Amino acid sequence: MFKLKFILLLFIAISIDVYAQKLTPDEKIVFNEIVFKRRKAGEYETLSKWVVPIRYKIYGDTSLYLVKEVDSFFNQIRKLTALDIKKATSDTEENYQIVFGNNPEDFESYTLSKTPLTSPGSYRIKSTKLSEIYWGQNLINIKKFGNRANAKNFFRRNIIKTLGFLNNSKLAPNSVFTILNSNLVKLDEFDGHIISALYLQAIKPGMTPDEVDKILSP
Repeated sequence: MFKLKFILLLFIAISIDVYAQKLTPDEKIVFNEIVFKRRKAGEYETLSKWVVPIRYKIYGDTSLYLVKEVDSFFNQIRKLTALDIKKATSDTEENYQIVFGNNPEDFESYTLSKTPLTSPGSYRIKSTKLSEIYWGQNLINIKKFGNRANAKNFFRRNIIKTLGFLNNSKLAPNSVFTILNSNLVKLDEFDGHIISALYLQAIKPGMTPDEVDKILSP
């Protein structure tokens, strides 16, 4: 049984590697725009990515449609990245918080300043000096979005940002990376290629654009 699971995981990892290496020139441009960022002024632009299993837990409003949306989206991410993503079974295991609410005060204990949330939502990550992400958080004030589609779009985009896609791209306005409309945006082939590319095994946290080009270039 263990051997079968190992072979299956190896097959998934290999499949993702092959899938990610088929980036088109347009996908590669967007990848570079949304992935690389300077940690400090004067430093090289580098990328960040998760290096540990994700164990998520939902707080606040746990309406069925929200829970289903979270589970479904993480299932998609799991298939695209081969990350080990599951619901946390305990508070000590949890390293990803998703908080839904309808009032600024609902988020008070989760904000960095321990004050009510003034914006419609926010996200945070924690990473090592080597750009290895190990903790994430997503706060969403449902009431401020007006409808479920807008709230789901915001949630999806913020989840994506906590995975290492920290910037927006004007070249991809209707992708999950940069959502600028009220229609429900789903992960399409374009988004999937880029997400898989970041989680290619050969691409490591802290890499620069030049280092990644050597891997992704034909």
